[in-house]
Amino acid sequence: MTADFTALQLPVYAADVWAGNTVDPDGVEWWVTKEQGWNDSPDMRLGLVDKARADGAFDSPGYRSPRVITLEGLAIAPSWEAKELAKNRLAAVFADATVLGTFQVRERLFDRQVRARLSNHAKMADRTRTTFEWSLQLTAPDPMRYGSVAYQANCGLPRPSAGETFPWTFPLDFGAPVGGALLLANQGTAPAQPIWTIQGPCAQPAIVNQNTGQRLSFSLTLGAETLYVDTTARTVLLGDASRRSTLEPGSSWFTLPPGSTSVAFEAADGAATATLIAYWRDTWI
Repeated sequence: MTADFTALQLPVYAADVWAGNTVDPDGVEWWVTKEQGWNDSPDMRLGLVDKARADGAFDSPGYRSPRVITLEGLAIAPSWEAKELAKNRLAAVFADATVLGTFQVRERLFDRQVRARLSNHAKMADRTRTTFEWSLQLTAPDPMRYGSVAYQANCGLPRPSAGETFPWTFPLDFGAPVGGALLLANQGTAPAQPIWTIQGPCAQPAIVNQNTGQRLSFSLTLGAETLYVDTTARTVLLGDASRRSTLEPGSSWFTLPPGSTSVAFEAADGAATATLIAYWRDTWI
């Protein structure tokens, strides 16, 4: 929520130049009296095909529809002029329909957001000289709700342990390899889809989910350059060039389920400066 707005109560709904359940810089109180679609789970799309001469249908995977969020409320302005300015503010929300904007909700326990655009025009109806009723409808193509905080973690390739020193004492402890692993936590309720970057130099790098054994392996050699791996878009980029063809057979676009996931960084060969970086957000349905 922009610093120019003062919260009246939680939750606070913020979109572009507007925020609900707040007082705006012109002294207008924006009260949200009805919300639909934010706390609800999105609709399901089922591709079931009815059996011609039998009960039931043939099963098929289900998919979630976009998240449609509708807010309704009352605006109370200190003057007629402020009321007219408030109408302009609401009409300007996500004015550029060609791009997605950030819709953020600050609740008592969570601060979450989606990327959305207007799916209907903003509606306004005067009630008195200084008040009007309003409604706003947004659609998020990606129905997941994401934490407003973006996390980042990194590690290098595993390095040999220091080993034993003389004189020996028993029992011998040769230590464990150093580095090469991350512990990533998703505090939401749905799988998070991370973005990975691999910074060279290294050869045949791999990202391994140690919880499940799934791996993303690449048959290429990186110099002092960076490979970008987006598990949502399923792209592998080196600069602006696609390197998806280097993805080795058996690789999996694994996600980070709710809870903790241990991830290892491996390579056939690599320098001490080679680094794996993970970017992700807590994810809720």
